[in-house]
Amino acid sequence: MEGNRAGYSIKKLSINNRGISLFSAILIALFALLALAGLYFALTKLLGTSQTIKTYASVRDAAVGGIHHAVIMIQSGSFNEYSVGECTSSPIELKFKLYGSNTLFRNNITVCLNAYKTPPGYEITGVAYSKFGAGYKGFIYTIISEAEGPESTHSRIEAVYAR
Repeated sequence: MEGNRAGYSIKKLSINNRGISLFSAILIALFALLALAGLYFALTKLLGTSQTIKTYASVRDAAVGGIHHAVIMIQSGSFNEYSVGECTSSPIELKFKLYGSNTLFRNNITVCLNAYKTPPGYEITGVAYSKFGAGYKGFIYTIISEAEGPESTHSRIEAVYAR
């Protein structure tokens, strides 16, 4: 009779613990996901490895790439808090390579908000309105991209971007 009781208690024990294994598996998966997310954050944000180093055919192409990078930053809203006449406090530095070379070169990009003009069809700015009421439209930026290459080669491109 004791053998039956022992079998019964084991059976009862396994029935009561059926949901705990699912909970444990979900909890372990959650901790693993948090650990991977933390590792990704550390590698991309803290160590700065998320920025890829592009390879260009010439120093001029690298300067053009700097203009494109600045336009993407403007479109993403990185400079929305700037006032008219304000520029980046220090140049944005991009590193690049040239084909056939493993040396890293620099591209310094400066972005300035030059003016604001109300686009047609939007409300006029004034006391009761702000320039941001136009959905960040009408901003005029100057972008200067200065790439430095091998043997003291330089390429400077200035562009105007209207948003």
